[in-house]
Amino acid sequence: FCVPATLFLVLQIYKYYLSTEKMATLDVRTLKKTYQVYDEPRLLIAGTTTFFVILIFFLHPVHHKDTAWIALIGAFITIAFTNPHDVQDALRNHVEWDTLLFFAGLFVLVEVCAAMGLLTAIGSALASVIKSQPEEDQLTLAITLILWVSAITSAFLDNIPYTATMIPVVKILADELPDTLPVKTLAWALSFGACLGGNGTLLGASANIVTAGLSTSKGFGISFLNFLYPGMLVMFVTVAIANLYMLIVYVWI
Repeated sequence: FCVPATLFLVLQIYKYYLSTEKMATLDVRTLKKTYQVYDEPRLLIAGTTTFFVILIFFLHPVHHKDTAWIALIGAFITIAFTNPHDVQDALRNHVEWDTLLFFAGLFVLVEVCAAMGLLTAIGSALASVIKSQPEEDQLTLAITLILWVSAITSAFLDNIPYTATMIPVVKILADELPDTLPVKTLAWALSFGACLGGNGTLLGASANIVTAGLSTSKGFGISFLNFLYPGMLVMFVTVAIANLYMLIVYVWI
């Protein structure tokens, strides 16, 4: 339900740009001529490496290795086999250093917030509010609070450290109130909120920042405010759908 709702909202928001006569006509043959594949062997090497990197990501529960190292090894293998004689040129001209440095600064900022106790305070406040409610209302309130607080927090802070901080809180709630708060239900609420909340702002998800960086490099800048209106609208609608879905499945049925 979230995907059709998102597509509908995007089509409505950008209806003018999609229906105007000034919109460029896309010709497949012209695109193929403009963006030709000049080196198929290198493309095969890069594509194969990317495939195995993603496959190893999915196998993380088996090998338990840090995904950052896997990505770095895949990147070095790609450079070594596709551009072995000019590694400096590949690193200098074909790596999105602006995006990587932005990520580094963002992760430092979020870790500082975590070290200062901000994320822990959010989790503790959620736990105290939920436990203060009558037993029959605890699950409904827990789903709604965890879902919306996770979404709003993840829209402005990276969702990885927030989720890592909230997992112990979810476990504590489930251990203290096992009859009313199943850990599986709380985990789904946290997952939905952290995932869908990333659509709210340009900072909410890694994909948003990478896309904005690539778009800016091609001459089509996407600012924080340009992204805010459609992003927040999509976030609120999809989180509301997820909230309704979870209440129907885990509370009302």
